[in-house]
Amino acid sequence: MRRRTWGITIAAVAAATLAAVGIGAAVQQPGPAATTAARATSVPTRTATPTPTPRPTLPAIPAAASDAELAALPLAFHDAVVPELLDGSTVRPDNQWQIATPKQRLVALYAAPSADARPVATLASTVSTIETPAATAVWGRSDGEDGGMVLVSTPARNRTPGDGGDPTAPSATFAWARASDFSIASVDRMVRVDVAASTVSVVHQDDSVSASEPARLGTPDDPTPTATATYVEAAYVDARVIYTQGNPIILTGAHSSRIPQYGGNAALTALHYYPDPNGSSHGCVRISAAMTKTLAELPVGTAIWFT
Repeated sequence: MRRRTWGITIAAVAAATLAAVGIGAAVQQPGPAATTAARATSVPTRTATPTPTPRPTLPAIPAAASDAELAALPLAFHDAVVPELLDGSTVRPDNQWQIATPKQRLVALYAAPSADARPVATLASTVSTIETPAATAVWGRSDGEDGGMVLVSTPARNRTPGDGGDPTAPSATFAWARASDFSIASVDRMVRVDVAASTVSVVHQDDSVSASEPARLGTPDDPTPTATATYVEAAYVDARVIYTQGNPIILTGAHSSRIPQYGGNAALTALHYYPDPNGSSHGCVRISAAMTKTLAELPVGTAIWFT
C-alpha cells in the first residue's frame, strides 16, 4: 500500500511539473499576448453627425382665388381696358423663354408679387371671340411658395390713347400670376420685329436666326409698336378677312399706341399676309404667305419683341 501511494504522488508531481512547463512555454510566446492587450485597450472611433443645413423660408404667395372671386373680376381680353394692369413704365420684361398655359378656365392676375396682393383681373384659358386655346409668355419670376409668381403678358390695355388728354397709351400690358395656376414649358424661339430695319425674324435662344424677311409696317400716324414686349396670342385663319387669302393671321397681345379703335376692335396688332407688296399698314405687320405659315407653327404664347 505504501509503494502505491508514492507512485501516485510521484506521478502527480510529474504531471504538475509538466503542466508548469507548458504554462511557462505559453507565457513565453509574445504574439497572442500582445494581441490580447491591443484588443483590450481599443476604443471605437465616433463619427460626428453633420448638422443639416436649414432650408430658406420661401415668401408666401396669394391664396388661390375662389370661383366667386374670379367671376367678379374683369376679364383681361383684347378689347378690355383694366387700369390696374402693368406696362413698361412699371416693370422691365425679361424674356424667360417660357410659355404659361392656364390650368383652369380663369386664372387670377395681380399688380404685385406679394402675399397680400388682391387680384385685379383674370386671364382666360381660351382666346375671346375665336375660342382657341390660350397661353402667354413669361417675362419675369418672383421666388415664393409653390413656384412663386410669374410676370406674364396680357392681351388687354390699361388705358386707351386719348385718355386724360394723353394721345398715346402703352401698346402692351403685363400682370403677376401664381406660377402654380399654369403649366409652364420652355421654348427656344421667339419673334423679333425690328421696326427700324423693317424686318421680321424667328430668333433662337442662342441668338441664331432661322427665318427672316422684310416687312411692311405702319406710318408715324398709325405706327407699329416699338420697344414693346408681347406674345403670340393666336394663330388662326379667318376667311372673312379677304386680303389674307386664307393665310394664317398671327394675333399679338399688342395694340396701337395712337389709335383707340380700328376695324371694329381695339386697334389690335397682327402679323398677316397682304397681297400688295407696296405701301404701309395701319400698324400691323404685313408679311409673306410663307412667313405667316412659319409663324403659325410657333406655339401660342411665344414671346414677341418689337424693337
